[in-house]
Amino acid sequence: MRVPVALFLLLCATAAHADKESIERYFQALDLNGDGYVSLAEAAGDPVIVNRFDKGDRNRDGKLSEKEFARLNKVKVRVAKAPKDRQDASAAAGGRKSVKQTKAGVAAAD
Repeated sequence: MRVPVALFLLLCATAAHADKESIERYFQALDLNGDGYVSLAEAAGDPVIVNRFDKGDRNRDGKLSEKEFARLNKVKVRVAKAPKDRQDASAAAGGRKSVKQTKAGVAAAD
């Protein structure tokens, strides 16, 4: 029983090490000027990194350190949800909402 568990742990450790190495290689490939950081301009070719850049830049210095870069996969990106009812389009998109008069004489949107 101990041999399969030890083998499993060894495989997990090897996979984590390989993943860390691939992240380091990708970081070095993006670090075009070799300063040890990835700027937004250097990351411009990768839309995933660009979308997560601001949240991943924890110290707000405008560049990602190797540690910040390694944590990008844990960064949650918020995406705007599509409206539930397409008939309720905003005025900016050419739609309009109906407006009713209330008892106080103030217009209220539906």
